[in-house]
Amino acid sequence: MKKHLSLITLTALILGIIFGLCFSQYTDKIAFIGSLYITFLKYMIVPVVFTSVSISVYDSSRIRNRIIPKTILLFALMFIATFLLSSLVIILVDPSNGFVLENTEWSGTVTEIGLSGIILNLIPRDLKKFMTGSYLFSVIVNSFIFGFLCTKFEKGSVLIDLIRKVKEILFKILEYFMYLTPLAVFSLISNTVSRYGIVLFGVGARYILTAYLCTLVTIIFVMMMPVLFVCKMSPLVFFRKVRRIWLMTITTCSSNATLPYTIRTCKEEFGIPEEITDVVVPLGCTIHMCGGAVSFSLLGLFCSKLFGVDITLGRYLMMLVSALVINMSAPGIPNGGVVIGASYLQLLGIPLDFIGFYSGIYKLLDMAYTSLNVTGDITANVIMNRIVNG
Repeated sequence: MKKHLSLITLTALILGIIFGLCFSQYTDKIAFIGSLYITFLKYMIVPVVFTSVSISVYDSSRIRNRIIPKTILLFALMFIATFLLSSLVIILVDPSNGFVLENTEWSGTVTEIGLSGIILNLIPRDLKKFMTGSYLFSVIVNSFIFGFLCTKFEKGSVLIDLIRKVKEILFKILEYFMYLTPLAVFSLISNTVSRYGIVLFGVGARYILTAYLCTLVTIIFVMMMPVLFVCKMSPLVFFRKVRRIWLMTITTCSSNATLPYTIRTCKEEFGIPEEITDVVVPLGCTIHMCGGAVSFSLLGLFCSKLFGVDITLGRYLMMLVSALVINMSAPGIPNGGVVIGASYLQLLGIPLDFIGFYSGIYKLLDMAYTSLNVTGDITANVIMNRIVNG
């Protein structure tokens, strides 16, 4: 079933749409399934983010390879550039225009994000809200601190090993829980369609098309152009070499599954030495950059507009920094981006009503995001080779 989960989820989405249109009087009776799904997802956000971020910080701090810091900085710069460009595209296209989604979990008020608020949020004041992700920024910061401190103490490795085991258990629970996604999608989308009708289809189509437009813009301006100006490589040559791997990324939707082919492409097609490739590409595969930048910017801006949340400069910067950090802890499970997307919306104080629909279309989105991630890994590898070897 694991291999066909995305297809089953997409089928559930279609059946849910039909059910919502034809049997709207019954959708309220199954709405509790989707509510339970989202509630469980909320309670998984904090432990998943804490274990993933703290382990990532510990592992990166223990590595002394001189290429690592430069590579992480390069990936971060690519992420920021992609996030900013995608935001511009999203503002211009405005995929949520004309559609207002009623919310059931949010009062409509937003706390301005400033320095004092950030400092106060480092110390949770409500255990229930903390466990459901309302203090997710506190979780992220304290995860960084915890992971870093573990590198400074002799017994730190013992704690991290324990955290690793907890993470394995959590991800196994999530893996099994994601099998319930089709049922939850059917419940959530049928209820949503019964309330909003046919207008929802146009919104979904615009969302997907916007994601692919952002992907195209990123490939041109964040990947092809830097390769041209930094490495003096023709964009057409770069495109011909990298496009061969897109069949793998589109069909598998997995950077991990594509990793051996990515490494081979870098070594055979681009002639990059293995001492660089064997560091840069696996690292990029772990922290998933450019595809995540498109995913987070689109999800955050789209849902903010959908729920009437004003995006100030401070809030936007918070969105960018949070996306950069959370993106590195994406779980390697089917529809793992849905879990991380829910974490992101929770951090921004936006309700998770859209997540059900998002789960249904995520397979189509993940094709673009994975292709962008892998292309970004290759791009970073080409640029790093130029930086190291001149």
